[in-house]
Amino acid sequence: MVALARWLMALFGGLLLGCGLTLHGQVALARYAREEVQNTFVLWRKIGQATFYFQGGETRMALAMNEIPPEALRESDRVAWVLLILGGVIAFSSPLVRRSQANARSPKPAARARK
Repeated sequence: MVALARWLMALFGGLLLGCGLTLHGQVALARYAREEVQNTFVLWRKIGQATFYFQGGETRMALAMNEIPPEALRESDRVAWVLLILGGVIAFSSPLVRRSQANARSPKPAARARK
């Protein structure tokens, strides 16, 4: 039963780590797209917004990322850090879960053979 708990803790911790890293990547992509749109000439930006449905996928995504408020990106970044820290603590502490005392008291086969 303890082995199953260890395995589930490691799995859950790894899942949280993966979610945190994915969210970090998404926030970094949103910030990069936002910077690219902000660095574009204002006339091209307005033309892109006016002809949004005629643009390619990358341009649409960049224009949509520009509409995300900076507060939302900041909060998403905090959540990603919390997921990473919590996932790391759970995943790396799973091997520290102790076995039950009944298993620790039973003599090992090598010790019984010497008697």
